[in-house]
Amino acid sequence: MEHSQSHLAPNQTGSSLSIAVDRLDRALEALEARVRALQSGEPLPEFTGSGTNDEYERVLAELEEARTSNAELAAAASAAHAALGAAAANIRQLVSGVM
Repeated sequence: MEHSQSHLAPNQTGSSLSIAVDRLDRALEALEARVRALQSGEPLPEFTGSGTNDEYERVLAELEEARTSNAELAAAASAAHAALGAAAANIRQLVSGVM
């Protein structure tokens, strides 16, 4: 029994592999750019993939929301730290006045 499989000619295989490597390189470069942007706090670069990518848009929106939330939490933590410092200073004053 003979198997009928389509095989690419050697030059087509090399060409297909080259195309795949190029696509992988472009995807990796885009990913690295997004990681650098995320690490530096810059807005993420636009998605340049073909077609629509609802998942990318959803994740991007969640990331921006998390960044905003993180900034709000940092501000609240800073205010809480200042309030605790003031309270500690007041307690020290009261304790030193009693002794």
